[in-house]
Amino acid sequence: MDGTDVLSREFAGGDWHGHPVTVLPIPKEGAQDYESLVTALAPQLPEGPLVLIGESFSGPIAMKLAKRERGRVEALVIAGGFCASPAPAGLALVPLRPLFLLPPPAIFLKKYLAGPEATHELVESLGAAIRSVPSATLSARAEVILALQESDCPSFESLPVLLVQAHHDEVLSWESQSRLERHFPEADSVWIESPHLLLATNPDVCREAVVEFLSRVPA
Repeated sequence: MDGTDVLSREFAGGDWHGHPVTVLPIPKEGAQDYESLVTALAPQLPEGPLVLIGESFSGPIAMKLAKRERGRVEALVIAGGFCASPAPAGLALVPLRPLFLLPPPAIFLKKYLAGPEATHELVESLGAAIRSVPSATLSARAEVILALQESDCPSFESLPVLLVQAHHDEVLSWESQSRLERHFPEADSVWIESPHLLLATNPDVCREAVVEFLSRVPA
C-alpha cells in the first residue's frame, strides 16, 4: 500500500528476457481513490503494447488501466491482489487515521507483510517505504480498500491474466483470494510459498512465473 518503487526494485531489475520494465510509483499527494489514481498514472504509461502488473493495493489500478488502455494491453498480472474489500465490513466504521500516525513495528511488518523469515534489510526497507508516505495518504488508501466492491473491478473475456497468489498471506483470506480467481475464471493462477508481499520477498520466483506466462501470450 506504500505505492513506492522501493520494494519492487529487485523484481523489476532482474532478467526479463528482453521485456523492458517500467515502474510507476503511485502519487503520494492528491485524491487516492482508484479512478483518480488511474487518471494520474495513465499518461505515464510507456507507448506501444503493454503488460500491466499490479500488486496488492495496485491490483485494481492495473485492472482499471487495462480497461482504459484495452486496445494495447496484451496481458494483465495481479500479485497478492483482490477485487473487493478483504476486510470485515465493520472495519469501515473505525477511524483509520490514528492507526497510521506511528510507523508499524518490525514484528507487525514480519507477521503480516514480509514473513517471519524476512531479513533485517527487507524489514528496514519496508519500514522506510511506509514512512515515506504521508499518514493521511495511507489512511485514505485504506479507506479506498474498505470501500472496494467487486463491481468496481473490470473483468475481461479475451485478455490473458495471471494471478500470483501467496500461500502464507496474512492479509488476504482464502475467501478473498478465491474470489479473485472467480472474478477471472479463465486466468492462470500461480501459488507461491510466500507472505503477502510476493514481489519483495520472492522477486526471482515471481519474475520467472511472469516471464513463463508471457512466453505463452500470443504476440
